[in-house]
Amino acid sequence: MRVAIVGQGYVGVTGAVALARQGHHVTGIEREPARLAALEAGRAPVSEPGLQEELTLARETGRLAFAADLAHTHLRQPFDVVLITVGTPPGEAGAADLSQVVAALTEVAALLPPPTVVLKSTVPPGSSARLLQAHPQLRDRYAYNPEFLNQGSALDDWTSPSRTVVGLWSPGALPVLRRLYGELTCPWVVTTPDTAEMIKYAGNTFLAMKISFANEVARLCAAPDLDIDKVMQGVGLDPRIGHAFLQPGLGFGDSCLPKDTAALANWAAGRGVETPLLDATIAVNRAQPGLVHDVLREELGEQLAGCEIAVLGARYEPWSDDMRAAPSRVLVPRLVAEAGGVRVWDPAVEPERLRRLFPGARPCADLGAAVQGARAAVVLTEWPETIEADWSLLVTRMAPPAVVVDGKNCLLPERLAGLPLTYRGVGNRLPDRADAPAGAPRPAPSG
Repeated sequence: MRVAIVGQGYVGVTGAVALARQGHHVTGIEREPARLAALEAGRAPVSEPGLQEELTLARETGRLAFAADLAHTHLRQPFDVVLITVGTPPGEAGAADLSQVVAALTEVAALLPPPTVVLKSTVPPGSSARLLQAHPQLRDRYAYNPEFLNQGSALDDWTSPSRTVVGLWSPGALPVLRRLYGELTCPWVVTTPDTAEMIKYAGNTFLAMKISFANEVARLCAAPDLDIDKVMQGVGLDPRIGHAFLQPGLGFGDSCLPKDTAALANWAAGRGVETPLLDATIAVNRAQPGLVHDVLREELGEQLAGCEIAVLGARYEPWSDDMRAAPSRVLVPRLVAEAGGVRVWDPAVEPERLRRLFPGARPCADLGAAVQGARAAVVLTEWPETIEADWSLLVTRMAPPAVVVDGKNCLLPERLAGLPLTYRGVGNRLPDRADAPAGAPRPAPSG
């Protein structure tokens, strides 16, 4: 099939590569000049394991190309299917901004001969019906088909999903999607567009709730000598619960869950529906980055002025370069305003970008330079360099008494046991967790 994918962000470029690998002829439509130039040069615009390699292979087969103009490309060789994967960023009061979706649908509606249109962007329930009021001719060849990609495994999630959800008004569009995703053997949920839209929001809200639940329990484990990692390990072994998204940390981290929970809360409020569980999920997440600040004030004294603090990692997860909602974006400016000096180290973020993200903080080239003379080291990313570091050496570079705040609960107990430092994790204050065996399974991180 000839397929166009409008919007080459995280979802769009992943889909373009995966569908080309499946054998379709795919054109990624991207209007942003810098991103389009990168794609045409063969560079993946987002960080995702395996994506760059698969992008290169797909281009070499001749089945993947990129363009800026959908209409002109369609005129030369008409598309069978157009997927829309543009962004729906948060607008006023958290409501989803659908302006990019409106623009894309308007463009697709004018194409002749008419292709099947598949909307994959996350939109509130009822959006498809409202959007197509302006384009009733699309109704019989329209499907709402949400994506369920997890950062770090997006390509596998596209090619081997847990389920495929399709919302349509006319059964005529279903065979097109069956052919598009011909190799998928997962369960299919075929329903109306409204219900499919709610499935997407309900799924993300439940994942967000699991993260906030883990963080709430972590607060309960902080006072007595309780090991939150063991608690979540034990809870997650229940097959009704599972380990995924039970890793305590400093919040959702990615930009998808805060956006979607806020949009759903806004949608519900507009209909006069109370959502106490959703509201609590959002509130716990919003407060979580402040945990590090509270711990530092507790360990270093009420006044952080004069204290040098090293922040180890600016990304929320090593495999994702989406930093729009990374806890560092909240925490580092707060520390810069209050502490004597803040250093930031992240091996995947250029020093100049760190300067732009965190005015007043000093980028550091390596771990040793970051912790030199620091009273506290705050771990925000589970970089292997941090986990596998010789902390017996790093602590000698720090100003005593040294404090290590582990915002990802990723440091291994045997590397910290007996060292002259105070260790504080998320829901864990024990400097020596000797009862935890090396390599003990940890709950899967959020995504």
